[in-house]
Amino acid sequence: MLTYKNDPLLIEETANDLIKNNRKDLIFLDKNKKTLNLYSAFIRKKDFIKQKSKNQIFQKAIYATGDKLAIKIKGLIKNKKQLIKDLENYACQKNRLEYAYDRWFKKRIFPLILLRIISKNKKELTDLLNLTDYFTDFLNKSRFYPPKKINELLTDKNSYFIGCSIGDGHIDKECRRWVLVDGTSKKELLKYSKEFCEKLKNLISPYINYSKIIEKNTKYSLILYNKPFCRFLNFFFSLPLGKKSNCILKVPLIIKDTSLEKYFWRGCFDTDGSIHKQGGINFCSSDKNLLNECSNYLNRINIKSKKIKEELVVINMPHLKKFSHIGLSHPRKQKEFLKILKRGSKYKDIKIRNKKKINKKLLEIYNLIRSDNNYRIRIHSRNLKNSKFSEKEIKKIIKELFGYKLKTTTKNLLYFKSKKVYEYLNKNFVFEPYWKPIDKKEEIQLLNNWNNVWLK
Repeated sequence: MLTYKNDPLLIEETANDLIKNNRKDLIFLDKNKKTLNLYSAFIRKKDFIKQKSKNQIFQKAIYATGDKLAIKIKGLIKNKKQLIKDLENYACQKNRLEYAYDRWFKKRIFPLILLRIISKNKKELTDLLNLTDYFTDFLNKSRFYPPKKINELLTDKNSYFIGCSIGDGHIDKECRRWVLVDGTSKKELLKYSKEFCEKLKNLISPYINYSKIIEKNTKYSLILYNKPFCRFLNFFFSLPLGKKSNCILKVPLIIKDTSLEKYFWRGCFDTDGSIHKQGGINFCSSDKNLLNECSNYLNRINIKSKKIKEELVVINMPHLKKFSHIGLSHPRKQKEFLKILKRGSKYKDIKIRNKKKINKKLLEIYNLIRSDNNYRIRIHSRNLKNSKFSEKEIKKIIKELFGYKLKTTTKNLLYFKSKKVYEYLNKNFVFEPYWKPIDKKEEIQLLNNWNNVWLK
């Protein structure tokens, strides 16, 4: 006898866990057709477990609806009393389902448990789920139109949305509500937060029938009351329920190391990232694992970054243009990033024209030296921190090489002025910006790439 206690489809794991434990087949109801296991996604064992009071499972279950589904179900049911008994046995409790049974057919809304009971095998259950127009919670409170196949699930839009959810999104502990908050202390920029929430709302409009945006003080909130949608996100993408501090955040294994991972990180940077006017992008998270995964991903695509105080991943100006491969889709952050790209890098890389003509001591420190058009020769103290030389040592070397004493500005910049040294350095070294400003054609191309997640 099939009950919730021995049903192999009733699992507590998410798709992340199933992949990790080599149980990928449970992601599908029909592995050959790559049809998603929406039964495992929407119905869990803990739904049946009794607490202090009786658990009304058929009030908590997810329901399927559709005219073709209703006709198919009616044709499969031969004995109403036996079916009701089988449903009660499956739930391991007396539910007095006769009245509910009549209401299901009247409203054409059927609990997934009913579909499970009347199906002889996974193939039949797959066929019934494919006849479903949409899924809903008790008494058709909300509608959810999920993708039925894996290739409909794994899209750039979904991956981006999951990244946003990992950043500023949140599913409540009861798995009924999803909320994302975006804002800024500058009121003149708040319009971009509203635009971002509206774009996200449109992004998920093919899946759900209702959502709302609320303005409060210096922020906008996008709120979705939809139990099937929350369960869908939790099962397939392992988005946590309740406080994120209670779990380890990670890239969902279902999209990790695929071309979709780029869109996931774009969503993360759009929500938990920040742009500095002087040049640089930060990704902030209290979750150390997520920071490590971010840093590792950036290294894999040849974007150098560094972690600061286990709170930030920082991409500095020299490597900033490479970040356009990931890009930003948030309207405000996109404009801020483009402004930097159009301005170009003010920092310069240095290359040697002819090593044989250069003093050996100068070869040891040449990568620390920069020259300005006003004949100023400068060394930034932050560059010294990453070198083997101390400030005292560098001052001594400059004095020996050029005969000049380094001065220090209030911003800890070491410098001296000399036309002769300036001409010597430019004769033997090439000073070039790390990257050149983008032109109009590049800007249009980047915008097309970054805004593709908003296109229908």
